[in-house]
Parts: sequence; structure tokens; C-alpha cells
Amino acid sequence: MAVGDYHNHETTYRRARQILRAVPEPGWEAIESSVVAAVRATPRGGWPLDVDDPDPATTSGVLRVSDLALGAALGRALRGDPDYVVTDIEHPSDDGVLQRVSIFISGRYGADLTAAAGRVRRRAAAVVADVLGPSRVPEVEVEVTDVHR
Repeated sequence: MAVGDYHNHETTYRRARQILRAVPEPGWEAIESSVVAAVRATPRGGWPLDVDDPDPATTSGVLRVSDLALGAALGRALRGDPDYVVTDIEHPSDDGVLQRVSIFISGRYGADLTAAAGRVRRRAAAVVADVLGPSRVPEVEVEVTDVHR
């Protein structure tokens, strides 16, 4: 890189990233596992989602659950079906209200993907009803984005 080549900041940053990634930090191998474990153990905050109060007559207040808990419950419930693999789950909210659930799957070649998508939709709706309450179930979209063997 010549002195006059520094006018393009993207090129400069890209080159710096390449150089830094190519030269490992001395001693990194010794601490890598503890750093990765610390990052994984760091609590993450999620967005609060409003929940139906199972017994509204007892006390006043608002119940909420983290969107991370909902995402984890959806992921667990949608595992293990031989006809599809979940590739992504989106569950955006606005002011505590779940707006929709979008699930992206890779379907097994030869499987009835319409039936598989229906199972995904029903399971996801059941999970949302269980976690947030029956009145909180939004539209559940299922999109087959790939096919695998």
C-alpha cells in the first residue's frame, strides 16, 4: 500500500483486519477456552413480552417474560422432526407485544413440506400460547428456505 492509497478507508480497514487476524495474539491458546466460557456465561438481556395473567383476580400487576425465553422454548419444541431442520426463528415485538413469529426451515428432500410447515406452525402457536397465554398468539409464518437430504 502506497502513502497515497490511504484515501479509501474501507480498503485500509479491510487490510488491517486481515493482518490482525493472520497474526494471533501471543498466549491466546492458553486463555481461549476461559474467554469463550466467560462470554457464554455473560447474562444477556432480552426484550420483555407481556404475558396473560393466569389468575387476574388475585393481584394487580403485569407479568412479563424475556423474548430469549420464548425463543429457547420455540427452539426446543421444534427440534427432532425428521422432515425439517429449523434454520432461524424471528419473533419481533413492539412495546411488549409479540408481533409475529417467523420460522425458517430446511425441509428433507421427498418429505411433504406442506404438512411439515403445518406441524411447525401448530407447535409454535402452542408454545406461544403456553409461554405468553392463548390471547397472545400472533400470526405464525413458516418459510421453507432450503431442501436437504
